[in-house]
Amino acid sequence: MRGLFLVSVWCFLKSICKQYGVVFILLSLLTGLIGAFVNPLMSLFIVEGLQSPPIYLGVYTTGVTLMGILFSQWLGGLADNGVSAKKMFMIAVSGMALALVIFANATSFWQVFAAGVLLLSMGNAAIPQVMTIARQWADEQEHIDITQFNTRLRAAISFAWVAGPPLGYLLASGVAFSRSFYTAATFALLALIFAIKFLPSVNANDRAKKAEPNQPINHSFWALGAAITFASIGNIMYASALPLYTINELGFANNMPGIFMGMVALIEIPVMLYSAKLSKRITKTALLGFAFSCAMLFYIGVFFAVQVWQFFVLQGVNAIFYGIFAGIGLTILQEQLPSRIGFTSAFYGNAIKVGVMLGTASTGLIAQWFSFRFATLGSLIAASLALSCLLIFSYFKRQESESQERLLVQSVI
Repeated sequence: MRGLFLVSVWCFLKSICKQYGVVFILLSLLTGLIGAFVNPLMSLFIVEGLQSPPIYLGVYTTGVTLMGILFSQWLGGLADNGVSAKKMFMIAVSGMALALVIFANATSFWQVFAAGVLLLSMGNAAIPQVMTIARQWADEQEHIDITQFNTRLRAAISFAWVAGPPLGYLLASGVAFSRSFYTAATFALLALIFAIKFLPSVNANDRAKKAEPNQPINHSFWALGAAITFASIGNIMYASALPLYTINELGFANNMPGIFMGMVALIEIPVMLYSAKLSKRITKTALLGFAFSCAMLFYIGVFFAVQVWQFFVLQGVNAIFYGIFAGIGLTILQEQLPSRIGFTSAFYGNAIKVGVMLGTASTGLIAQWFSFRFATLGSLIAASLALSCLLIFSYFKRQESESQERLLVQSVI
């Protein structure tokens, strides 16, 4: 673990010290720390901290996600129309900070649900807004590799997950969840101050005049969005079930789920950074297909694993899947609608959120009727559907390219 940590730290520091856009990378790291402290704890917090039935996981996630989708997509449209993404990020992270303070003092599920729907849903738009303003800034620069730039932003978020989950579980040990929530709220305030002091203002109005807001959305775009959503469903089903499955059903120590998540983040950072270079030699679609295949292998392994060392070994496979998926997923989606960066960034974030909503709800239902172990079978099905949707995406892209070629020939004739 120590060697993996040093390798990941070296890769991350090298990427930010020798590359462009350090401000955006650091802000992604800071924003990622907020979710890294809170999100892995929510299933344990709702079920054990608030003594709620497992099905309430689905109720909470559905409400928060639906409001977050509406809010995030609305902000994405505003960004394409010239509204400052910096200001929208500041609004989003402020809502997140207030929600976390309420979480820290909540005594019932419905208090958490109300704060989540009204405030945390705003905070869910924070990372998409960072991605939007970073891409707007990058498009104005010369000699920037967009794939590598996006990958470094995602690597910063993954780096936050190296320490976030283990420390979050450590702070929450003994069901003292408020310590983790207050820590996350502190990071939210720091992100707000950082944005005010250091985040540059992109000339959004000029971009809006040059953009093509009515650029049509083809079938291939929706198929790719479905693939990203199903991959997210599989990942969150596993992540939601992991703490309750390993602690309550397998008898692992309370801090083991956080260690597993931190280990994945350690390994996925170099994988993520390398995937940007690899995408120059292998198509992004092929890389994504390989990632989904690794996910399927990982979920099969988790279903049969019963010992700690087996989970440690499997985290390497999970890191390959998520490192590639997170590293190139946003870029390949943005490439489908290059003039609507705000929309595609928000759509990517919302596809992940829909996956979180459906995955968490499915985990709660499966655990209610069977056990948390069987949630990994649901993850396997979701990863299989993600691969199927990716194949459909490739088919539609070929059809669309052939159609464009025919139209071009006809126009020449």
